[in-house]
Amino acid sequence: MMVAMQDKQNEENVEAGDKDQARLPATPSALKDQLAAWQAAGVVDVATAARIEAFEGARPAAPQGSTGISVGEVIAYIGSIVLLVGVGFLYGTQYAALGPAGRLILIGLVVVAGLAAGELVRRAGATAAARRARSAGWAVATIAATAWFAEAFTDGHILTRPPQYVYLGAADDASGAVMLAAVIGFVIGSLLLWRTGAGLVAFATAGVAYTAAGAYDSYFQTTSNAWGSESSWLAVALAMGLLSETLTRGHGRLWAREVLRFATIVPPAFVALGFSNMSDGGSLEYFAGFLALVAFGLAYIRSSAGYAIAGGIALFVVVNEVGFRHFAQSVGFPVVLIASGITLFAVAGGLFGLLPRLRKRASV
Repeated sequence: MMVAMQDKQNEENVEAGDKDQARLPATPSALKDQLAAWQAAGVVDVATAARIEAFEGARPAAPQGSTGISVGEVIAYIGSIVLLVGVGFLYGTQYAALGPAGRLILIGLVVVAGLAAGELVRRAGATAAARRARSAGWAVATIAATAWFAEAFTDGHILTRPPQYVYLGAADDASGAVMLAAVIGFVIGSLLLWRTGAGLVAFATAGVAYTAAGAYDSYFQTTSNAWGSESSWLAVALAMGLLSETLTRGHGRLWAREVLRFATIVPPAFVALGFSNMSDGGSLEYFAGFLALVAFGLAYIRSSAGYAIAGGIALFVVVNEVGFRHFAQSVGFPVVLIASGITLFAVAGGLFGLLPRLRKRASV
């Protein structure tokens, strides 16, 4: 009887030891000290302690990779910014002197440099910081590729047309060329996003996509109709939402997913407010608020901080915009501000509940 009770106690001790293995110190000396303390307290017996020590000794050590921002990563980001500023300055000041071929070569060098630098950084160190640094180069390459095609199409007079308003020095309307270039840039950015799942590449891809929407409005003269203009931005928003659910699946792609979800709501909501100033766009004012509410619903369904933050920002801007337009000279305006404050508190409260769920899903 006593032997059976001792065996049962040993089994319980083994289970307790297994449950606490995740909390065991990583170093062998610290493990021995912890086991000795457990034995002294009667938590485990000598045999159980020996089995735990043997198990921990045979288990391969977990890779110790820093998740913080490294010096090399910061330098890569600074290098990307310096590269863009330098090329932009040279392009702007020497536009005519460079000529069509020179401009294409200059922008092409940026594309090649961005892709090559990103890959070299990754090969130099296969760490999380190196992968994030690579994303800086590839984000630059996405933007530069869009600019290269825009320049090539403009110089080749592809989808260009005479200026709408003729005056001395007026240039051709290149909105069509920019639209086509942005579509190609979006495809390139999507491919790089599928490869890396990086937040910076997601940001660049979203920016290029909405550039295509703005150029589409200008080229097809949709600015004469408020909902016609908004529809192109909604189409891009739908693409952002689909990308967030497809290309960003998997571990380590959380930032890209949330960036795309944020981009799904904020740009179309903001331009809806802008288009609501048109003669037939009054209903877009309410539609912008509707988008904010949709974002809150998606944030709850998808446990998404990106949707939640986008909804909070959109709703705050909508409430204040409506207040300025309709209640600026009345007591209703402070009421609107109070409602804005309550809205922000509600968003903050929702984020407190969402972020733990988001972290749990990211760790799976």
